[in-house]
Amino acid sequence: EGRELRAAREVVQAQVRQAKAELSRARTRERSRLSALTMHSAAAVKSLQQVIHRGERVLKLSEMCRRLETEQEKVLPFYPSSLSAEEQSQAEQAALEPPSDQLAQLMQDYSVLSRFWQRYNKVLLDRLVLEQERAALAREGAQLRALLKQYLDGISVSDAVLRQRNPLLIVTSH
Repeated sequence: EGRELRAAREVVQAQVRQAKAELSRARTRERSRLSALTMHSAAAVKSLQQVIHRGERVLKLSEMCRRLETEQEKVLPFYPSSLSAEEQSQAEQAALEPPSDQLAQLMQDYSVLSRFWQRYNKVLLDRLVLEQERAALAREGAQLRALLKQYLDGISVSDAVLRQRNPLLIVTSH
């Protein structure tokens, strides 16, 4: 009976050791999973904070831009539509219909951004016009500088000017 008790005790002790080892391995696995989860959640928090910061910056810039808008831009911020009345009514009816596929649903979810995109496109067009106007003014400035130089060269007398062809100075030799 004593031997059986010892044998049973050793079996129970072996089972306890085995359970402790399994518990230790499970703790180690769960600790590594927890640290990975912590790292991923910290990265997600950092990413979301960047998104929040960017969103706050956009809001501040939009408020600044709104203050700088002229009265005309506040009242009539966009150019009139190039659509006919019939086309305009068809577009409005199509916007009121429920979307038929997933992409249309997603687009409808972001329809509140349509004013933003209208303004953004208007700014892009205005920027393009200003760049073209700037280039034209730069060309005109270069032409005016060339004409001014030609005029100044024509009215001044120096060795450099006399060596070049001068439309105002005609030298004839008799």
